Amino acid sequence: MKDVQFSKGLTVVFLGWVSMVIGLFTATLIGQQVEQAGGPIWASAITRGVVVSSIVVLVVFWIRRRYRIQLRQILPLSRVGLLHLLGGAVLPLLLVVCGFIIASQLGWIDIVEWHLSFELFSSILFNICFAFLYEALPEELTMRGLVYSGLRAKFSAFLAFVGQILLFVLVPVTVNFLQQLVGMEPGVDINADYVVLLLAFGTVLQLLRFTGSLWASIGFHLSYLEISRFVVAQNDLRLLTYSELHEGTGNLFILFTMVILGGIFTVGALYLWQRAGRKIAEP
Repeated sequence: MKDVQFSKGLTVVFLGWVSMVIGLFTATLIGQQVEQAGGPIWASAITRGVVVSSIVVLVVFWIRRRYRIQLRQILPLSRVGLLHLLGGAVLPLLLVVCGFIIASQLGWIDIVEWHLSFELFSSILFNICFAFLYEALPEELTMRGLVYSGLRAKFSAFLAFVGQILLFVLVPVTVNFLQQLVGMEPGVDINADYVVLLLAFGTVLQLLRFTGSLWASIGFHLSYLEISRFVVAQNDLRLLTYSELHEGTGNLFILFTMVILGGIFTVGALYLWQRAGRKIAEP
């Protein structure tokens, strides 16, 4: 019976991981074709998001029915789920504010100008929709949902935790390989810095899984992406302009140290506090 349960768990892990890889690869392939046909960037983005989410959601529902995997933590969106979503989104916002305050006080960063415009906020809103469909929803459903649940069918929470993070890192590596195989330009550069970022990002997202809701992970995921694209990154459309005493302070200290590592510390501390409270409450 245990062997059957183990085999079932590995099947769920494999199908969840493969659906994420195939979804991303297919989405990027179709999105590129839309652009080559003369379609605008926004149409390509929406197409990619709809394709990957459609593939993943269909696979998730099929797996739930076929293998009786329960993902009540995310479907449907209840009042508690909404609170988890908002809580997960607010945490990176608080951490990035603290990061800018600390960096400014230490003289590492000087905020030069604020940019508040309808174009900026409409771009953020559009990007939230894109990020939800293309990144946050499919990744959390598969990696923190199916993959972790499948690994827990046999392994301890710690081993499932580590295994999920490693498989999370393998997703973009595999997608890049498939893109190169068909002659596409790789979506990201796989280097040591990127791998470390994925390991840390996967850690904080997995820690949020212990809240009992995937919506917390989705909220953090979305908030982090918008902060990185419209606050820390000095793109044409951005919330603020800042100068750095040392180049890269924004990305290294504010985005990585404060938001990601600070998120790991904060969520980890809350989890340990919650566990300690449960032990004290036990008779």
